[in-house]
Amino acid sequence: MSATVPSTRMVFSARNAPSPAVAMGGWSTVSSPGFGSADIQLTRPEGRMGWLASQSVGALQLNHIALSGLHMRRTSVHLSGLAQNYVLALPAAGRSRNVVGGHDVLLEPRRIYLISAAVVGDVQPEGHYESFNTLIPVHLLRQRVSNLPTVFSAPLDGSDPRAELLGVYARQIDRLAGQIGDSEAQVLTTQLCDLVALMLRGDTRTFCDDRSLAAAHKQKALDCIESHYADEDLSAETIARRCGISEGYLHRLFRDSGQSVMERLRALRLSKAREMLTSAALANLPISEIAYRNGFRSQSNFCRVFRQIYGVSPTQLRRH
Repeated sequence: MSATVPSTRMVFSARNAPSPAVAMGGWSTVSSPGFGSADIQLTRPEGRMGWLASQSVGALQLNHIALSGLHMRRTSVHLSGLAQNYVLALPAAGRSRNVVGGHDVLLEPRRIYLISAAVVGDVQPEGHYESFNTLIPVHLLRQRVSNLPTVFSAPLDGSDPRAELLGVYARQIDRLAGQIGDSEAQVLTTQLCDLVALMLRGDTRTFCDDRSLAAAHKQKALDCIESHYADEDLSAETIARRCGISEGYLHRLFRDSGQSVMERLRALRLSKAREMLTSAALANLPISEIAYRNGFRSQSNFCRVFRQIYGVSPTQLRRH
């Protein structure tokens, strides 16, 4: 049984407006199951609220939004009866000037935000604004951090590794949502909340399961391998440096998986090379070129390792 609820989508624009129709300067209430309700006022004829796609993973609600040419507000009326949540926001494009519980907040890319959704708010995007937001039940965070801020923000420029890990982990949950079952959803929800607490406190005294941090570090290493496997100079040292961890810690992350970090890298390279060898479109591409494109320093080394794993040579595989 999957823990993922199929996504819902709401698109609002001046030309395609939900009832009642919205005129320039007027207000109308719109709602969506994963978003709740809010008042919308167009500020430009091409004003648009779209990509409001929502899906649930365990207790988490994942929303993708795009806003432009409008002013959106949430009052105490909208909040009444609405489950209390925090929004973990990862802006993707544009900027939005928000007022959250009396706090002025500028939302922009390359930062991560934790914002209370249980207080009145006001949203005014500057031009076109896009964001990936995760709604987290407030009681799950209060189990870890007793004094939650109304708004918290951290840069995603490499200076705050805790914020970086949290951002990576939230995006991975979204990417894999369709493959996550009930038990996995519970684990991922717990780990995400642990990472939020770690970011807020920024020290080892935070109530946090070490497995959550390890899982996020390992995922970041796997993402690095996926992105750079074709680089023949990619090594455990390089991967560790890119992920901001020590090489010894990187090896420990993979110790219990049955595959070392370099074995994982080699397996990915071989898999990618095998796909190229069996592609009709690449039938004339020399085997040496396939080896180099997948991070092998020489054709002889590639052929030797390929035969060890698949039991046939690259040439024999092509013939079949």
